[in-house]
Amino acid sequence: MSSNNEGDLVQGAKLFVRIAQNGHSYELDCNESTPVEVVQQLIASVAGINSNDQLLLSLEWKLEPPRQLSAYNLPSDNGEVFVYNKARLQANSPPPEPELVDILEIVEPLLPSSSHNPHLLDDASDPALKALPSYERQFRYHFHRGRAIYSCTVAKYENCQRLWREQGVQERALEIARANLEQFYRMVHQNFVDFMKFYSQQHRIHSDLLMNFGRDIDKLRSCKLHPALQTANRKCLLDFVKEENLRKWMENCSSSHRQFETKVSQFKQMYSDVKRKADDLLSSKTSLHTTNLELMIKEHQRYINEQKSIMQSLSFFCTPSIPLLTDLVS
Repeated sequence: MSSNNEGDLVQGAKLFVRIAQNGHSYELDCNESTPVEVVQQLIASVAGINSNDQLLLSLEWKLEPPRQLSAYNLPSDNGEVFVYNKARLQANSPPPEPELVDILEIVEPLLPSSSHNPHLLDDASDPALKALPSYERQFRYHFHRGRAIYSCTVAKYENCQRLWREQGVQERALEIARANLEQFYRMVHQNFVDFMKFYSQQHRIHSDLLMNFGRDIDKLRSCKLHPALQTANRKCLLDFVKEENLRKWMENCSSSHRQFETKVSQFKQMYSDVKRKADDLLSSKTSLHTTNLELMIKEHQRYINEQKSIMQSLSFFCTPSIPLLTDLVS
């Protein structure tokens, strides 16, 4: 099993993996029977994210070991797996390292000189002919300088295209994370609603029992036994139980009841914070405006094409002209 950067050829089925924190893309040589933990190991080897720190999402699914890729209809032509670094998802985590971009410097050609580029017409007696080599050297100098600028422009343009593609990956990663968060939040919200409904019912029942404890004790005391069942120590139903133990149990239950009320109150506050943060995240705009960036990059392709056309035209005039000048000398 092997891994390759996007664009490389891989034999067999390919799993498209996108790294959320930097937009890098990889193609992993996998099949439907490949376990998720094997995919995590491959990702760790190519992306440097520890398997324990990986959160793998594909559409609405969270990939879990030890399941196989077939459980998520992967790999497929349109299937993508987005990798999130759990360590980067913490509120106090540092941002990822800046993306390294190789910015080529323009290599200036050597200044024209008759000593470096001697010409047959350098010693011509006619001043007009003698000036021709200087003009040619100047022309070649500016041509090579223009070609160096053009090469750097193309390299920078390719960097822009690569960074734009990576930014597009990050934009899709945000969309997948948002959809996954929304789905998970709906599940959490439903669990919270169900819990609070059941808690309210039980809380009311328990509160009634604690509040009516004294009344129930009096009822037990008022229920006299049949004379045939009475003894010296048992005159009523309350005599069948130890009232002191009942009161201790009631005090313990009352204390637990208050403690649980406090816990539920804290839980409600915690849920309110989660709800507020989830609403803020789901309502915030995550668009990185990659569409506008794409249009801008394509617009600048026109200028590069113009530069290329100019360089091709000028290259025609940079062909050696020594035979013609030799004829002029003779």
